[in-house]
Order: sequence, then structure tokens, then C-alpha cells
Amino acid sequence: MTWRVLVGKETSTRCAPTESVNGTVVLIADTSVWIDFLKGTGSPHAVRLRRAISEREVVVVDPILLEVMAGVRRDAVALTQRLLETQQLESLFPKLDWLDAAAIYRELRWRGVTLRSQVDALIAAAAIRLDVPVLHRDRDFAQIALHTPLRIVAT
Repeated sequence: MTWRVLVGKETSTRCAPTESVNGTVVLIADTSVWIDFLKGTGSPHAVRLRRAISEREVVVVDPILLEVMAGVRRDAVALTQRLLETQQLESLFPKLDWLDAAAIYRELRWRGVTLRSQVDALIAAAAIRLDVPVLHRDRDFAQIALHTPLRIVAT
């Protein structure tokens, strides 16, 4: 199965788990949601992530692992790392995800939308390839979803 990144000619192949161990749909929780969760805010996004963790439906991609672990408090490093490592870890595909992220960033810029983070475009590219929706609290993902096949999780 293939998908078109945007309206252009670039295509890539979907491949990855789209169901959790118990058969439920998985999601990617963006760093913004992990931060809420780790701070114990009780926000709807954090509550949804907590449920997804308990149901083993969370996919963590490399950039999120980096962002969360880079910003974690010193006293929470080991616990946070163990928590992240118990989720489904998916590595980025060399070239494919990076080029798709660049295409997403470019296309949105051409449409007058400037993303605040190229990393969000990279996470979106991986989510589209994996056919997994993103749980987020970041306006970049909302904009990306308007112009690409990216799916987002409603809270």
C-alpha cells in the first residue's frame, strides 16, 4: 500500500504495527503530551496518554525519545527512560522519513503555513508512514493534518 505525502509525486510505503498487542489502535503521543503526563497535570491529553500506556497502544519514534529524555528532570531520568522503553519503539527510516518531512515542511510553507518545528514535520512523516494517529498539544500538528494524510487523536 502506498500513500502520497502531499499533492506531489513523492510516495512511500506504509509499514509498521497499526495495532497494539491486544488489538487496539495505537497512537504516537507527541512530546507536548508526554510533558503534561510526566508533570501529572491531569489534562485530557495526559489522561488519554495514561490510558494508552495501560492498554499498550503507544508508539514512540526516535525524535520523541530524544526530546523527552533531553528535557526530563535529573531525578526522573531512569524512571522516564524505563517508561519510554516499555512502549513500542519505532525507528525512523533513513532517507524516507527525512525526505517526507522536508516535503511536508516545504509544502506547508508554499501554502503560507510556517511550522515552528521541523521535528514536528519529521514526527508527522513517521506517523503517516506508520498509519498511526498523533496525540498532541501542538498547533503544528493541527496545521500538518489540514494539508496531509496525518491523522490526529481527538481528546
